[in-house]
Amino acid sequence: MSRVTGLALALSLAVSTFAASHAFAHAHLRTASPAEGATVAAPAEIVLGFTEALEVRLSSITVRDAQGQAVQAAPAEAVPGDGKALKIRLKAAAPGPYTVEWAATSVDTHRVTGQYRFIVRP
Repeated sequence: MSRVTGLALALSLAVSTFAASHAFAHAHLRTASPAEGATVAAPAEIVLGFTEALEVRLSSITVRDAQGQAVQAAPAEAVPGDGKALKIRLKAAAPGPYTVEWAATSVDTHRVTGQYRFIVRP
């Protein structure tokens, strides 16, 4: 193997290792209750699980009804005993579609956002 080829291979390996470690440093949504696309009885709360530990003060969940009105009863809070999960209590949910909007800031301060929908059945 030539010196240039060896250097190129070493550089490529270093870049891919950095990119992989950087990608895993974000708190991605792992679980959701109710789940994305689910049709459920009116839930009392939404619980979201992430792949990384969260900075709760910098993370949030907003749940909106079909008219775009927020229906949470209080700000998001940590799930006791699980540093990778957030929950939010809801007001009484009428039948129809709901959108969950979330923002998760991992303890290393990387912020990721997303949303999904579920339906409350009559």
